Amino acid sequence: MPLAQKTSSDFEEDFDRKALKSLKARFLQINQGRLERTRKGLSNHQQVFLSSLPMLLHVNHPLLPGYISANTPCGLSQYVPDKDSIRTIKKSARSFEYKHGASNDFNIYSIFLMGSTGTVAHSGASDMDIWIVHNPDLSQKQMSELRLKLNAIQEWAETLSLDVFFFLMDFAKFREGVRNEIGEEDCGSAQHFLLLDEFYRTGLLLAGRFPLWWLIPANKEADYTEIANMLLEKQYIQEDEIVDFGGIAHIPPGEFIGAGMWQLYKGIDSPFKSVLKILLTEVYASEYPNVEALCLRFKQKVYDGETELDELDPYVMVYRRLEEYLLKKQDLGRLELVRSE
Repeated sequence: MPLAQKTSSDFEEDFDRKALKSLKARFLQINQGRLERTRKGLSNHQQVFLSSLPMLLHVNHPLLPGYISANTPCGLSQYVPDKDSIRTIKKSARSFEYKHGASNDFNIYSIFLMGSTGTVAHSGASDMDIWIVHNPDLSQKQMSELRLKLNAIQEWAETLSLDVFFFLMDFAKFREGVRNEIGEEDCGSAQHFLLLDEFYRTGLLLAGRFPLWWLIPANKEADYTEIANMLLEKQYIQEDEIVDFGGIAHIPPGEFIGAGMWQLYKGIDSPFKSVLKILLTEVYASEYPNVEALCLRFKQKVYDGETELDELDPYVMVYRRLEEYLLKKQDLGRLELVRSE
């Protein structure tokens, strides 16, 4: 049946609520394991930052780092601070009292840690790229206030010996190819799907809504939009549970050129990571038009029941994909370079 003629009922028989709940739990288990690995690699002060960040975006309070005004957008969706988080905050603001249900507006949808965080490539000296997914309906004035708040939190992180870069993300605009970011780091506007690939295989949910992408089978990525709509229409999931950056069934060839140029520039400061990413881009380009994004391998492993963190480590998976490619080409010189890195 042609895709245009497919309806939600054509996909529904492949899903049931119990299986989706189990799948979501598996992704969250992996996510939590990687978060724990991240925390173990940080100093005590840096761990304070990770524990505090959700609360700093959940409430506006003059005693807390990042406070701009009572009108700054706040309220973190699907977030209820536990006793440890409140205790951590009170260590730096002793008179702070958290009031449950203080915020009825949830303008922050999710907080994701990006890149090497929680992987074998992470260390206490690594910087942190953090996606702040916000309500798409925020006004320009509200966006300006939120930028100021994140800038202030970034300055506070520096006092804890942590380099943090925030990126404001509107998932609705992102699906249309538009990004609205802050920070000194930018991966280049021409890398929409390659950025999405990296997000899906490296992004760690610190707090908030989970990615709808988790629930779309890897072998049905081409039907992503139709399945996503079905899951919402049939109420397998609720809209306030998820963020939806879209699927990644295809990567346009123009992105490979932009990615290569960008990684050459980035290689000045991070040669190890850039070598791996340039080679991965080469692998993808060699497979065009039938590119198998590495995030889909990651997702398929999870669907197959894999939960071992070493097997799912994003940088281990990159290495194995490069090894597979270079061995096939008998390019032992570059393989040795990758291994030495």
